[in-house]
Amino acid sequence: MNDGLCVFLHLDEKQPEENEKLIERIDELLLTVGMKYCGVGNMYIPVHTEERDRAVFLAVQLLRETEWLKDILAATPIASLKDVCPLDSILTENMTEPDKEKMRYYEEYYNASHKLPHAIIIDETKQLRDGYISYLLARKYKLKPDLYEAFSNQPLKKLVIGTHVKLCDGKWKRKGRRKYSWIYTKKHPVVPGDILQVNTKHGLDFMCVEKIDYVTGREFCRTYKRVKRHMDMRIEL
Repeated sequence: MNDGLCVFLHLDEKQPEENEKLIERIDELLLTVGMKYCGVGNMYIPVHTEERDRAVFLAVQLLRETEWLKDILAATPIASLKDVCPLDSILTENMTEPDKEKMRYYEEYYNASHKLPHAIIIDETKQLRDGYISYLLARKYKLKPDLYEAFSNQPLKKLVIGTHVKLCDGKWKRKGRRKYSWIYTKKHPVVPGDILQVNTKHGLDFMCVEKIDYVTGREFCRTYKRVKRHMDMRIEL
């Protein structure tokens, strides 16, 4: 995770020389926080791999705060390498048998959607860090799951991503299309479609989970609020 950073710009194709100078200026800017151009497309990677979580965070922050990029910067999506090793290479000896109810919850979701609820995360030694039930389901049903790496010396948090919802006449309805993210640390298992109570800048609200992801790196993890509680309710997406 946090393996690189893509930089998309609003450029005037009629001014190739000025564009080239601008890109060189961005290259120099990103080098100050430990990111270098990888030579392919618009991708930048950390100069030192072991510092990638902090370097990518600082790069995103720097690009967004640089005044001369205000009207030029389009997007800075973070790139994470997927399928970092074969499923059979994952080490699981440190894992404990999952709770039967939790296993049932996730397997019911898989049987209904034919999708795993979330990815599998390993560390740099291929030791499983999170997603043990996804791992077990992938082995059982012969699936190819999304598989990412996060350094063992960095925090790893589960993210729930979705839209705000409200209860109207006994049914949950979306309040808008904009998606938000929260860190999920509750014991209750969580899958897409679940309703959660969350903290927002305007107080408590409700959200419907549309996707489950992960965040790693001390700086990245500090930027998210936490889920307040699981409502033990679900809607069909």
